[in-house]
Amino acid sequence: MNIEKLWKTNLSLKYFPYLGFAKLGQIREKKKLEELRNFINISRPLNKKIFYSSKEEFIKEGRWKKYAPGQGHNFLEKIDISFIENNDVFVDCATKLLGKNYKIMKKSIIRSVSPRYMPPWLKNFIKDLGRPNLNPFIKDEYQDIQHFFCTDYHQDKTRPDSNFITFYLYLDKVDRDYSALRILSGSHISGMTGYPHNLRRSYHEKKIWYYTDSVGKTIRCKEFDITGKAGTLSCFHGLTLHGTPVNNSSDPRISIRLLLSPSKSSKAILAKTNENIYGPTSINLNRTDVNSKGEYLITGSSLESYEKN
Repeated sequence: MNIEKLWKTNLSLKYFPYLGFAKLGQIREKKKLEELRNFINISRPLNKKIFYSSKEEFIKEGRWKKYAPGQGHNFLEKIDISFIENNDVFVDCATKLLGKNYKIMKKSIIRSVSPRYMPPWLKNFIKDLGRPNLNPFIKDEYQDIQHFFCTDYHQDKTRPDSNFITFYLYLDKVDRDYSALRILSGSHISGMTGYPHNLRRSYHEKKIWYYTDSVGKTIRCKEFDITGKAGTLSCFHGLTLHGTPVNNSSDPRISIRLLLSPSKSSKAILAKTNENIYGPTSINLNRTDVNSKGEYLITGSSLESYEKN
């Protein structure tokens, strides 16, 4: 299969095994999506008060572990999103990808935070981090939502035995400058590689990236922006490289992220996709941008380093 020919297609499910992602259409529940977004903003307002006011306060009160939304401390557990999970578009796509007995492993609210909401000390602290998850710097009571500043290209898969697809639903109208999700098509076939990943952007074609795996094989990937209206639904393989640039708008971009896994006997699209992966599906060390305490290390960002070029 010539993957580059697929770059000009409609990026539908039929090409998922080769591209590692798909645009799934739109969940047309405008009123319910607006109500959900407003409820999140009212219940969990975004302002500088949710952050630790200084580096000293963070060192004293904060922590580097168990800061992500989890069971018992996940705002989405308090909200009925059955109108999403039972929507015909969602169910049809999930079934085709994973089989009838798929399972929702995890779900959370993702908020892409504009720098204008962050205290000055934090902007300086994270300026050369590749994957600045903001939750460590946010007070405990607000950590039931996942906050990001920007995210370098990375893989969602971190555990050796995990096998899943990430579904991503926008609650806003999202354009390229509104922290739109970016995908490196076909990157999943290289298997699991450690972050920071070995990536270089083409000097001549700004949408083309070269991705080198752990044994020196390089593949050519095209970057796709996932843009669209509120309700836009997309998905990608757990090994597909993806990221988000800095949110340049005045508002946070809010999305719903769901991880779905198949039954062991499923022969659906995900199983066919996994057959196309030539690289390893587990490695001993999947991140070198954190130390043994979980503290972030300065690595820079492949994605952000090219944003102004």
